[in-house]
Amino acid sequence: MKLNRDGRFIRGGLRGDRSFRLILVLLVLTIAWWVLDTAGKNPGTQTGHVHAKDLTEISGIVLSRHHKDVIWAHNDSGDEARIFALGTDGKTLGVFRLEGTTAIDWEDIAIGPGPLAEKDYLYIADTGNNALSRRTVTIYRVPEPAVDTTTTSRTQTLTGVEVLPMRFPSEPRECETLLVDPLNGDIYLVTRDRSERTKEVASVFHAPGPHRGGSLQTLKALTSFVPPASIRGGDISRDGRFIILRSHSLRPERGALLWKRSDPSSPLHEIFSDEPINLPVRSEPQGESIAFSPDGDFFFTVSEGSQAPIYRFEVP
Repeated sequence: MKLNRDGRFIRGGLRGDRSFRLILVLLVLTIAWWVLDTAGKNPGTQTGHVHAKDLTEISGIVLSRHHKDVIWAHNDSGDEARIFALGTDGKTLGVFRLEGTTAIDWEDIAIGPGPLAEKDYLYIADTGNNALSRRTVTIYRVPEPAVDTTTTSRTQTLTGVEVLPMRFPSEPRECETLLVDPLNGDIYLVTRDRSERTKEVASVFHAPGPHRGGSLQTLKALTSFVPPASIRGGDISRDGRFIILRSHSLRPERGALLWKRSDPSSPLHEIFSDEPINLPVRSEPQGESIAFSPDGDFFFTVSEGSQAPIYRFEVP
């Protein structure tokens, strides 16, 4: 439409009206699709958002097993060697520096057993390797520290951190996913391997426990599978029955892959020969983090970015 000399709209012809209507219909359909995609396919609930101003590149999370509604998180490369304790509402409860460690490219964090049976341990994977420049990577292990959920954020230093060097058997690998078996403490690394121009293969490597600080272990290649998109994070439920991986898929309905183990004592890698359950997640700009709740009834995701939302989803 256009204006006449009196400032009134005049019809721009039948073709112009049809074009305008078509654009309007397409706009309505786009909005409707977005609403359905968000409300139907992505049923997660936002529990809060990250408050820490210097926690903007989250690449790994795990839920505490001693403190209710506490998430452990860390930044990607470029940050100090530190982890953050967050509430599920995103408020910062504490910052913990790991003494005697470096942060080349931290990619994931897990929780599992360690030397003392009565303790849970945090495992931090310094395994990022975009340039494929290192064959030996490092896992840091430290007892899960106490968190005072009644106070504001404060910085502490964690001592006694164990260094667990891991070497890939033949060549450097790009790895963003760490899994620790809750039953025996075995460590699994899931790597990203591009076999074809448009396809990535996920390879699973294994380091059996017990693990001794400072002792180099050569990882063993167990299996490979083709995910819908590159694997950026993962977790194992506390009882060992569920394994979940975060897929960097552009389709939110395929953003998480879930496997169920009928026998938690069976070799973990065998589960990847089964077809996973595709679980929907929210659309996230750079979603790399995923973790189960301690009871295994829910899983959480957080993306990179400033004040990133924290989402919780039911496990089917």
